[in-house]
Amino acid sequence: MRAAALAALVAALPAAVAAQSYELGRSGDLVVSERLRIFAQGRAFAAEASPWSRTLALKSDLIAQGFFHEGPAPDWILNEVTARPTLGWSPNLNGGVGQRRIDFAGGWLEVDPAYVAKAGPTVGIAVEGEARLAWGLGRFLEAEADGAISRARESGYERRDRTLGLCSRNHLAGWSFLDLCLREAKSSRSLSDFEQRETSVQLAQLFAVPGSYHEVRLELGERRRPEFDQPYAGLELHSVWSGLATRVGLALGRPVPGRSVERVSAFTEARWRMGGAATGAAVWHSEASGGQLFGIAQEDRSTGIALFRQLTPRLDVTVSYERTDSTVALFRSDQIGLDLTWQIDLR
Repeated sequence: MRAAALAALVAALPAAVAAQSYELGRSGDLVVSERLRIFAQGRAFAAEASPWSRTLALKSDLIAQGFFHEGPAPDWILNEVTARPTLGWSPNLNGGVGQRRIDFAGGWLEVDPAYVAKAGPTVGIAVEGEARLAWGLGRFLEAEADGAISRARESGYERRDRTLGLCSRNHLAGWSFLDLCLREAKSSRSLSDFEQRETSVQLAQLFAVPGSYHEVRLELGERRRPEFDQPYAGLELHSVWSGLATRVGLALGRPVPGRSVERVSAFTEARWRMGGAATGAAVWHSEASGGQLFGIAQEDRSTGIALFRQLTPRLDVTVSYERTDSTVALFRSDQIGLDLTWQIDLR
């Protein structure tokens, strides 16, 4: 059965040229999507252009995606716990506003220093857990639980984050997939709290064109916060090229009367190897509108950029910058972030 499953997936792959398949399979190591990585490395395997180490990695990914599941009984296919100690620089330790004073009614308003964003060095740890239970060929339930805490030593400010997720991930036919997910996210800082629940349905299709492989995702969902609900739709394209992996995405949210909510968000990301190590860059933009403050219609636009570098197989560094422009001066800000992260596999 397991050999038949692998053979069926390989048979669904288009014919490939060995040299091209080797390069694209190697670039597959850079992608975020497990399914696209399987697609890229599976084509290299089918073209007999896959080294043994990459073939073993392909088998590991196929097991984790439920393609080696046998029989009617459910089977645990993945159980991982990872710790990530971090050192960094936070542009907003306390969740405060970005301006010390604002122009209002022809004069200035001074903001209480206690409510202004405080920047500073942080130390923290994130723990991520994931388990998967296969119940059919290429079909499994996925549970995730992540928690993180970071603290500024000098000021004592803390940030706590928690996310929970439960997804049903389903292989339909060929290279088509359907995912149903429930997620909850909570974040707490001294001056701000965030809570959101999300339900989503996502359809994914993988395909090849000359010189590249792609995964397109269409997602429909609803964000639920204590004050409002917001339906949204998203579209993403994940791609593998020779020496490069990219992602682009666009999401649109429905307006919520009387609330400032994110209406548009877009991102693009690229990863490549430099000096043998994974290196990446990302750019994003979002726009929010719908609310009012001081009688002024609030419209926020945020644009950011991040650079990523893998220093060792278990040590990463990320530097980021984000600027927010707003019709309400109180919410304008320029933020620089830095994170140095280690990965420790606990299980």
